[in-house]
Amino acid sequence: MMIHLALSELPRWRAGDALRQFAYVHIAPSLDQMASTYGQAMAGLLPAEPVLVVGQPTVFDPSRAPPGQHVLWVQVRVLPADVRGDAAGVLQPGHWDTLKEAYADRVMALLERHAPGIGAQVLGRHVASPVDLERDNPNLVGGDSLSGSHHLDQFFCFRPAFGLSRWRTGIEGLYMVGASTWPGAGTGAGSGFMLAKELAGA
Repeated sequence: MMIHLALSELPRWRAGDALRQFAYVHIAPSLDQMASTYGQAMAGLLPAEPVLVVGQPTVFDPSRAPPGQHVLWVQVRVLPADVRGDAAGVLQPGHWDTLKEAYADRVMALLERHAPGIGAQVLGRHVASPVDLERDNPNLVGGDSLSGSHHLDQFFCFRPAFGLSRWRTGIEGLYMVGASTWPGAGTGAGSGFMLAKELAGA
């Protein structure tokens, strides 16, 4: 899930103002909590306390918002594509079209714990559920922005398949880049940059 926020100012992070200098802030208190979230999502449950990656792009590019204002994006990691229940026991199973705003409220409550007062700073909010993400881009199957799992059999030299790592497709002169290829998920433009360097002999 992605939540895009227009803000009157940067979040006031409980951990300190130093966090206002970073492009990303991860909210994942412990490995145990991350494992619990993952297990809940794999069981088809809405995680009681999701893992969040918060982007603060206007820290480095103020032109993305009107003067004195900011934007924030919140990536809610590891959610079920099909909701069969709620680990917190609050929301009823259903389609993401009817659940997304209520679940975004849970995310905002969690964000409020780490950035007190952020709710009052919100000027606008847009929520994109896993279903919305796939509607916008059919490559994001189930809303998965990382093109598959991070398990070892789906990572590094095994992406997109064993024997076809490092951008090769099996067709001479045809290459593929993106999150589905070496070095793996979440690398942005890294795979294309590395392939370009290799093809240029750099």
